[in-house]
Amino acid sequence: MTNAIPAPAPHPAATVPDAVAPDGRRPDRVVDVLVVGGGPAGLSAALTLARARRDVLVVDAGEPRNAPAAGVHGYLGHDGVAPAELTRLGRVEVESYGGEVRPGVVTTIERVDAPTPGSGRPGPSAGGAARFVATVADEHGGSHPVRARRVVVATGLTDELPTVEGLAARWGRDVVHCPYCHGWEVRDRVVGVIGGGPNAVHQALLFTQWTDRVTLFLADGPEPTDEQWEQLAARRVGVVTGLVTALRVDDDRLTGITLAGGRTVPVEVGVVGAPMRANAAVLAGLGLAPVPHPAGVGDAVGSDPTTGATTVPGVWVAGNVGDLSAQVVTAAAGGQRVGAMANADLLAEDTAAAVARRRLPFSARAEAENAASLLGDRRHGFEPVTSTTAEEEPAVTDPAPHADHDQDDAAAEPLFDRAYWEDRYGAEGLAWSGRPNPVLVTEAEALTPGRALDIGSGEGGDAIWLAGLGWQVVGTDISSNALAKSARQAESVDAELAARIDWQQHDLVEWAPEARSFDLVTSQFMHLPDPVRTALFRSLAAAVAPGGTLLVVGHDLSDLDSGAHRMHHAELMFSVDDVLAAIDGEGLVVEVAESRPRLAPGADGGTVTVRDVVVRATRAS
Repeated sequence: MTNAIPAPAPHPAATVPDAVAPDGRRPDRVVDVLVVGGGPAGLSAALTLARARRDVLVVDAGEPRNAPAAGVHGYLGHDGVAPAELTRLGRVEVESYGGEVRPGVVTTIERVDAPTPGSGRPGPSAGGAARFVATVADEHGGSHPVRARRVVVATGLTDELPTVEGLAARWGRDVVHCPYCHGWEVRDRVVGVIGGGPNAVHQALLFTQWTDRVTLFLADGPEPTDEQWEQLAARRVGVVTGLVTALRVDDDRLTGITLAGGRTVPVEVGVVGAPMRANAAVLAGLGLAPVPHPAGVGDAVGSDPTTGATTVPGVWVAGNVGDLSAQVVTAAAGGQRVGAMANADLLAEDTAAAVARRRLPFSARAEAENAASLLGDRRHGFEPVTSTTAEEEPAVTDPAPHADHDQDDAAAEPLFDRAYWEDRYGAEGLAWSGRPNPVLVTEAEALTPGRALDIGSGEGGDAIWLAGLGWQVVGTDISSNALAKSARQAESVDAELAARIDWQQHDLVEWAPEARSFDLVTSQFMHLPDPVRTALFRSLAAAVAPGGTLLVVGHDLSDLDSGAHRMHHAELMFSVDDVLAAIDGEGLVVEVAESRPRLAPGADGGTVTVRDVVVRATRAS
């Protein structure tokens, strides 16, 4: 784990109740991978995952093992770099690919039930569902949950230093443990190896490669074997018996090792082979605990040596938490490997989910994908706010109704209920192209901006276009996911434009706008069953203010026989006469009432003629 840093700037908050937390974090977010620990192993795993276009979150407690060290050694291309600088560079790289690094402490991780692939529960990508929920304590004393599909734990280890007075204060400076990490820096100096562990003789022999002035303090460690005594003598290692009680420090440098009898042996560098314990408390809730290392040097979390996978599916360990002897470069390499393994596991789940959706052609995501495949760039929705006109649309177009959102009537298929639209808009990316509906552009571009109501706003293409012309817009949808996505789209275009849009979540079966309060009321491809549809059109007509305009656009009922790609039931389609009958008696003057033809992609790959119901009416001033 590494030093804490300020949290990255949050995404712009959407103006949707409960859609985005006050600090910019979405409470319903499910990250692909939660990485616990932001040292070389954790950041390397996160970098690999972020480059694989995964949504990855690193939570870093800021407690690095190597913080006292002056530099990291043996890391090709970074030899001698300060630990904090290596960490800083790693964070910058992770965040440059869209990963997030957040200060905090993960206190618990628990498993949750994961649905079968293709079950329709929302998530960040095709597989979607969270398998784990972690509790994160933040730097301000609060805590919050993080949901994740997979978990990588890279929490490192703790060296259990002997209780020798003054030793802990010198740790990482002139008391060291690894000759490959520090040997060059202490070359030719007087080194004292403080024994007590099973590898003390081995350590003493190793340091003779860097200096010929090595003394082994046996302390209370095991007596060397006859073979080891001979090896020590051959390498001219001095041996001192007696309990080590303190270190002598003069002018902020180590000068000697003091024994229980008061004798001080001059040394310049101390070496300790302290037992190592994996920082694995966070894994207790998953039933994982450290086990003794075969070499007797400490305890580590067991994992597959090839993949880093633990016995809990979806959980990997990287770095010292699973490999006590890993140096920085080794830990980083292990993190890269584990990141690749986690991505491969996610890909397998995503693929299984895609296959399941393909076998269920009338699922929400399947309809969105079919529309995307069939219509390509000809879909409507959000586009940068310019003077897009109907003439700029290709000759073959199909709006593919984004506004079929608010039907929640018992007479309609449950396929199009609120859960359907939450699922559809819970996926990453846009279901539609982002451009405004071309009929809206044609009929409303010349209107004087005022207050507009966009019914079934979907991903916000129409509302954003209107706001770009100066309208104050209320955009409504039944899906909170759609509204949150719309708000983010608006912010990405222009903050001033976004401030002109009020995103509101409403079920149109239960809600009606305030009478005579909007200068433009637009309903683009809103398909509901009767009697809900008639009631909706009547309430929209009533909402038109004096001098205002009502614009209703939808797929004509005749489209069901046109050969166009349509998944709607007959009871969800309507005609011009249906709209006129619904708004009759509301005091509006009908200016346009037609079944307007256009070309659209056919189900067989060619083109067919389809018709849009277009009704535009105004209220006298």
